[in-house]
Amino acid sequence: MRSVPDRSRPAREKTVAGIIRKSLESPETVMEFVHGRAVAVQVGDETVWRSELTIGWSWDEDLKPWAGDATSCPYTHREYVVAGRVRYLMTDGTEEHGVPGDFLVILPGHRAWTEGDETCVLIDW
Repeated sequence: MRSVPDRSRPAREKTVAGIIRKSLESPETVMEFVHGRAVAVQVGDETVWRSELTIGWSWDEDLKPWAGDATSCPYTHREYVVAGRVRYLMTDGTEEHGVPGDFLVILPGHRAWTEGDETCVLIDW
């Protein structure tokens, strides 16, 4: 017989038999942007982010102020596109677009923008 988890009340962190469960509905970190926000939880050694990037979001306007002297993002991302569309431009001119259902690995040296007329939702770890 299989046990069904009780999801009626979100757990901040629950560890049972080698499984850690956390909810992005109870974030440990919140970053507010001009065009959206990102929330995060720490799961073991990983930080998991959900970004909700509204129309007009761009790395240049919304994240560069957090990046000091960086002219592009210095981080690697493993990202899943839940909703909306996003465009990535690498410093070497390589360009890629993410749409719902896409999984992307984005190396350091990129900038990004939302595309279209809906909020872009990304899960990143």
